[in-house]
Amino acid sequence: MNRKLRLLSLALALIFISLSACSQQSSGGGEPPAAEAGKETDGAETDKGENGGEQQPPKNVTLDFWTIALSPTFDDYINGRIAKYEQEHPGIKVKWTDLPFNAIENKLLTSIAGGRSPDVVNLNTTMALTLASKNALVDLNAEATEEQRGIYFEELYKSASIGDSAYAFPWYIAPHVFMYNKSLYEQAGLDPAAPPKTWEEVKRQSITIKQKTGKYGFVVTDSYIAQMYLSGVPVVNEEKTKIIINTPEALEYAKFVKSLYDEDAVPKDGITGGYAFALNQYQAGEIAMLITGPQFLKRIKENAKEVYDNTLIAEVPTRSTEGKIHAPLMNVVVPTMSDAHKEAIEFANYITNDESQLEFSKIVNILPSTKEAAKDPFFTQSGDDPESKAKVISAESLPRAVDVTFGIKQEGELISLLTKEFEKMLLGQQSPEDTLKIAEEAMQKKLDEINAQY
Repeated sequence: MNRKLRLLSLALALIFISLSACSQQSSGGGEPPAAEAGKETDGAETDKGENGGEQQPPKNVTLDFWTIALSPTFDDYINGRIAKYEQEHPGIKVKWTDLPFNAIENKLLTSIAGGRSPDVVNLNTTMALTLASKNALVDLNAEATEEQRGIYFEELYKSASIGDSAYAFPWYIAPHVFMYNKSLYEQAGLDPAAPPKTWEEVKRQSITIKQKTGKYGFVVTDSYIAQMYLSGVPVVNEEKTKIIINTPEALEYAKFVKSLYDEDAVPKDGITGGYAFALNQYQAGEIAMLITGPQFLKRIKENAKEVYDNTLIAEVPTRSTEGKIHAPLMNVVVPTMSDAHKEAIEFANYITNDESQLEFSKIVNILPSTKEAAKDPFFTQSGDDPESKAKVISAESLPRAVDVTFGIKQEGELISLLTKEFEKMLLGQQSPEDTLKIAEEAMQKKLDEINAQY
C-alpha cells in the first residue's frame, strides 16, 4: 500500500461513522490476526506486610486493545502512548491489534461468541450501540469514576447511551466544514466572500452555479435521520417505544431534499454515490461545494492541487435552532467479557484523555472529544492554507457538535429503512408524504420486534 492511501486510513474510518448505510473500502492495511484474549497472572505467593497482613504483589495483566484502520500510519503514536502507559503502570502490558473497518465488528462478535474477547476496542457509535444492545459492553456510568467520565464534552459522552447507561468513552471527532471552490463561484458571478449560511442559500447558489457554469453546486451526503433530528423531528419518544418521523418538520425537510433533484441543483448520481462520489466530483472540479471533515483536505491537496489552492472554508449551514451540527465520532469501549474491567477502563480513559487526544490531533486533522484539550492554543492558530482554517473552524464548533444517535437497540437497522424510502422518493418512485408514512410504519414495526426481544 502506498503512503498516500495509508494517510487516508483515518479519514475513511470517519466516513463510516456518519453513513452507516454506506459500504466503503478501508485503507488500513492487511487484516492482522485476532488478538489473543485472556489475562496472565503471576503465581507468586503473597507476602506479609509490616503489620502481619497479606500484601498482594503487583498483578500482571495483559490488555488486548483493538483499533480501526490506524496502522501503519499511526504506529509511532499508538506504540508511544502504550509505552508511556506501561511505564506508568507496572504489571500492565497492552497488546495492540489494528483491523480494517469492514472486519472489526464481525471479528469482535465472533470473538465474543467464542468466549474470548479483547479488553479495549475502538468502535464508531453505531457499532457501539449495536453491541451495547446485546449486553456486550461495560456500562461506564456504573463502573467508571466520575473523574474519568467528566473529561469529555457531555453531548459526545452521551452519544453511545441507552437509557441511563453509557457504553463508550468518546475518542476522536471530525466536525464537518463547508468547503467551496473560489474559481467556480467567480465563474458563476457569486461572491466568494459570501458563502451560504442557510440551506436555502445553498440551494439558490447551487442553481446559479449550474445555470452559469454547467457544473453542479454540491452532492447530497446528508445523514437523513440526523438532519431530520436537527430540523426538530423527535424521531423516537423518550420511552423508545414509538417512532415519530411523519411530522410537518420532517415533511418540509423531505420536500427540500427532493426539490434539489427536481430543480437540477444536484446530480442524481449522488443519490447512492455518497461521500466517495462527492469527494471525487469536488476533486475533479465538477461540483463547487463539499461538506465533510477537514481531514479530507489532505487528499484533495495531494490529488488535485489546483482545486485545493482554490478551496475556501466556512462554517456548515445548520438546520438546528441551537446551532448544533452532526459530527462523526469514534469511541473506545470495554467488552463485558473482559476479566479486567478496572484496568481496561483505566487504559480506555488514558488513550482518550486530554494529553493523548491533543498529541493525536497534532498528527492528523481531527479534533479531541475532551474539554481541556480543545482549549489548547493549537486549535486557535490559523494560517492562510485551507487545512489550518478548517482546523480552527471545526474546533470552534466542538461545543455544538453531536454524533446524532437515539439510544435505540439495533439502531442501524431502523435507519436503513428510512434511507431506503428516501432513495425511492429521490428516484421519483413515491411522494415525500408517502415516503414518511411508509418509513414510519416500517420503522415502528421493526422497533416493536426489537423491543419484544429485550
